Amino acid sequence: MNSPFQLFGKQFRREILIQVRQIRYLVNSCLFFLMLLFIFPLTLRPELMLMRMFAPGLVWMAILLSMLLSLERLFQQDYEQGVLEQWLVSGQPLNLLVTAKVMAHWLISVTPLLLLSPLIAILFSFNVWETCILLLSLICGTPAILFLCALAAAFGIGINQRGALMALILLPLTLPLLIFGSGTLSVAMQGLPVSGYLALLLAMSLLAVGFLPYAIAAVIRISHID
Repeated sequence: MNSPFQLFGKQFRREILIQVRQIRYLVNSCLFFLMLLFIFPLTLRPELMLMRMFAPGLVWMAILLSMLLSLERLFQQDYEQGVLEQWLVSGQPLNLLVTAKVMAHWLISVTPLLLLSPLIAILFSFNVWETCILLLSLICGTPAILFLCALAAAFGIGINQRGALMALILLPLTLPLLIFGSGTLSVAMQGLPVSGYLALLLAMSLLAVGFLPYAIAAVIRISHID
């Protein structure tokens, strides 16, 4: 019998390997993220202050949409291949398996966004301090977005029009994250303290990591009831 830590580690490594083998989904997500950031400023007047004013909200909205794109099939492949059924009959804690799966996706999907931060900084003329705050806000806030996306993906198991359903579920739930995430960068651009915003983002992510795996596991169980 594996200990919880061993079970988490095995599932985490499995998901990392799967994501590396399916790198095209990650590439598509990153390209979509960059496309939003580069195309939207073309609709504005070529004024630096105007672009900087829209930058915080645009960056966080692009992050949400790119993650939604990459996580649309989060559980679908496991559902089609019978992996979810094996989870259910194995007697292993389903919430732990879900946590390992989502955390692996978080590591794989957020790392490229962090690496792209210097490019975002150049595009919107962020200084070093603002770029560091952007990195910290992404680290603190994106886990909550990933787990909310995973919850929406669980609701979409076995449904053809998953994208529309996930969008309907996610948009109201992610509004606080979008507000505080973009607010963190906006406050940093004004030279004001950002510790309160970062603490709220981190608190929401910790709550999501602590409680949402149980909700996701319950949705998966319900989806397999004949």
